[in-house]
Amino acid sequence: MVIDLPQELDHDCAGRIRRETDLYFVEKRVRNVIFNYRNTSFMDSSGIGLVMGRYREVRYLRGNVYIVGVGKALERIMEISGLYRVARLRDTVEQAIREIEGA
Repeated sequence: MVIDLPQELDHDCAGRIRRETDLYFVEKRVRNVIFNYRNTSFMDSSGIGLVMGRYREVRYLRGNVYIVGVGKALERIMEISGLYRVARLRDTVEQAIREIEGA
């Protein structure tokens, strides 16, 4: 599953994404999720929670979370929050997909 994130990932947006993907995660037993930050310039703690929640779900199925397209504005937030410890950082969606398909 690839989730293209919006320019601003705040509480309302994270909640909407969570609701829209919850059922899909259960029905399709999603094992790998790619969060694409290419267009995102702002993220609050709700965005961190969104990634951590999906991490818990995919780890149960022995999958992975990928983070791609992180710009300079979000790099420090990713490091401080510990997201890089639970998610695999890749440059592009295509690179993450190739890794998933090769696994």
